[in-house]
Amino acid sequence: MSSDSSLYTHTPMGEAIIKAMAEVNAEIVELVDDAEPGTFKAYIFGGAALHIHTNARGSNDIDVEFTAARKIELGDISIEYIDEEGVTRVLEVDDTFNPTISGLLSEYYQEDAIPLFGSDTDPLVAFVVTGIDLAVSKLDRLAETDQDDIIALHQAEKFTATELKDHADEALKGAVGSEKRLIGNINYMVSRLLELEN
Repeated sequence: MSSDSSLYTHTPMGEAIIKAMAEVNAEIVELVDDAEPGTFKAYIFGGAALHIHTNARGSNDIDVEFTAARKIELGDISIEYIDEEGVTRVLEVDDTFNPTISGLLSEYYQEDAIPLFGSDTDPLVAFVVTGIDLAVSKLDRLAETDQDDIIALHQAEKFTATELKDHADEALKGAVGSEKRLIGNINYMVSRLLELEN
């Protein structure tokens, strides 16, 4: 259960995301004998995380980073749900997602992530990354959709322009890729957010 009342976990898609994590948990229970509580962790990124933070655009998949003491092969997990317009949608768990593909990510994103699913007895604990960590992860590619997503997170008051700059500059210390390009992306996006704040 989420500990943050500002998260959209009770929308049709939000509930489908939680249900998907429950299905992953059930599969772990089946595949791993005597799995200790909390030995598997899931960190949600991408469009699913954006929806949880802002109720913005939907997504067909859940970008999830799994960490565990041992690797397991999850089966294809998909959840069917009815959206707000009455349209049937399918949400699939993408367990191949790797957040380090982005050249920019806070080294503390796992510690700062917000719990969404998991009890004292579940082998899986699922988290959504914070709004600011999600925004920073989008500063590398910074396509038009990434810019829109960062603005949506900013408008949802997940961070200020200054907070994003500070967080991104900190993440830059451990970044991979062209530092000059990343600095340019950070400065461009921060200037756009500052315009919105004025």
